[in-house]
Amino acid sequence: MPNYKVTYGGWYQRTTLHLSEVYNFFAFAYTNTDLSKEKLQRFRESLHLSSVTREVGYLEYVRAITESGIEIKYFEDGLYILNLSSPNIKEGQEILARYFEEIFNPAIQYLFSLGAPTPKVLANIRSFHPTVVTLVMTEPEKFTVNEAEFGVVYSRISSESTIVFKTRDYIFIIAKFAEGIADELVDMQIFFREYKDQLEKYLNIHRKVWEEIEEIKEKKQVRGSELEKIRKKLDRYQKTVSLINSRIIQMESYVETRQEISRELDVEKHLNKLFQYKFETLADSREYIEELWVMTTDYLNSAIQVIVELKNQSTKNSITSLTVITTLGVVASILTY
Repeated sequence: MPNYKVTYGGWYQRTTLHLSEVYNFFAFAYTNTDLSKEKLQRFRESLHLSSVTREVGYLEYVRAITESGIEIKYFEDGLYILNLSSPNIKEGQEILARYFEEIFNPAIQYLFSLGAPTPKVLANIRSFHPTVVTLVMTEPEKFTVNEAEFGVVYSRISSESTIVFKTRDYIFIIAKFAEGIADELVDMQIFFREYKDQLEKYLNIHRKVWEEIEEIKEKKQVRGSELEKIRKKLDRYQKTVSLINSRIIQMESYVETRQEISRELDVEKHLNKLFQYKFETLADSREYIEELWVMTTDYLNSAIQVIVELKNQSTKNSITSLTVITTLGVVASILTY
């Protein structure tokens, strides 16, 4: 029975400063922030790490090995990779997914829990992470994907010694030689999926926010008592839009860095050309989403302006009404006197 390398991973914007925090947490249960030392220690113990090192490859990363044999790689740009060797793909995937959901992700979330809060519209979206399966065999062309178990293959990329199959939930990389399955190849595939997934989330959030703003702007009648509630709702949208705009702008530098790395990787030309095409596609998609959110910002600001004007008119009318009532009261008192 073949021994598969099963990889589970994801990506979220980080920097080398965050990498230092991850290393200190993994190695010493330490951080220079105001997080609880007791909680940090408990999360660190729950990871069950047997070794932690800080290493340099095409990017700097923290490498850790768990007592159960899971290899963790956390890169300075925020890409994280969990590897496990297993003769059974499904079992290996379940072990990695359970470790991620119950142990790894809660620990990392707590480590980075301080700072700008995540809007509910983002926090409530559940992320789906791709699983990459790699295998060395003398005749890669004879490998077939069990579509009943792993889904329909929608993409097949091949070269002289390597074949890549893609289904909705899995990526299979089959090579003649171990060196044909470069770690960088796996990392890039996960980065592609995660980057595209984030852009898709931002597109769907744009649609939701746009529709709700449009619903507010298209109201024919608004009660004065509703104006403050609407304004607070729009203020919440403004925070969400501001945060997402910043993240989309940040994403440009990450894809450029990965593109430069892919040009220097020692992979076959055919696969490398496909990578370059995908990077160009990601860059174009990011620019498109950025333009959508610029439009969303303008649309939101126009809605806020309308509500501000209505509040001002409502206040002015209230003052006028109060003045009239007061005047009538004074006149009535004089007449009574």
